[in-house]
Amino acid sequence: MPTYAILGVTGSTGSSLLRYLYERPVKVNINVYARSASKVETLHPYVKSAENIQSFIGDLSSEDTLKNCLRNVDVIFSAVAQNNNEPGCSIAQRTAHSIVSALEALRKEGGSNFRCPTLVFLSSASLNPTFSEGTPWLFHWVLERGCYHVYGDLRRSIEYLKEQSWIPLITAEPPGLTKDISRGYELSQDEVTPGISYDDLARGMVQMAEEDGGHKWVGKGVGIKATGSVKMHYLPLIWYLVDGLIAYFSPAAWRILQTTGLHP
Repeated sequence: MPTYAILGVTGSTGSSLLRYLYERPVKVNINVYARSASKVETLHPYVKSAENIQSFIGDLSSEDTLKNCLRNVDVIFSAVAQNNNEPGCSIAQRTAHSIVSALEALRKEGGSNFRCPTLVFLSSASLNPTFSEGTPWLFHWVLERGCYHVYGDLRRSIEYLKEQSWIPLITAEPPGLTKDISRGYELSQDEVTPGISYDDLARGMVQMAEEDGGHKWVGKGVGIKATGSVKMHYLPLIWYLVDGLIAYFSPAAWRILQTTGLHP
């Protein structure tokens, strides 16, 4: 039975990935990596009794723990993400570097017997010119600035990962994400819809890793488009972009608002 690792299992994407892999008929062994064991068990009570799930608790600096989580796995799903447009944010870069360091250590240990797992790394459709070219210019202008620091972090992390040619890399590039049930989806390199649910994102990421024996999407940026009617929540998105625009145009004001709790 193959083994999959999920990094960032307490976030929305990681949680959807774990639930889907645990509940679907096709079973795999699952290594979950998170900073808090209690949070994992609160969100996913079945983890304590599931025979095919093993938890690894640590942060991105816990090199040995991460290495043990990734040992002998077939696929790594990196769902570590940051939503706030925080100036200087680097969570994606730190995640990428931690994964590479762990895999390099495992490659050194394994020698000629080492087989590198496929890495499915969460990115954004907004970073792909093919997907963003149809976005109305004003909305694209707002997105580029309201998510400026997050996108910059993602761009640098993916550039770094692409330099590691020995790692089979797939970048998952969803559009706007929303908490909704699965409505149906398709993988695409040509277009995406405005939004997709976390549940369909999880299904799409698993398909990327498994389709045609896991080879079809390696080396590619893969979009996910909804085939059903997705329930979008626009008010949180508006507040999120307002907060991000403040961070872009006035980082000092953004930090003050964060400190005082007055941010949108």
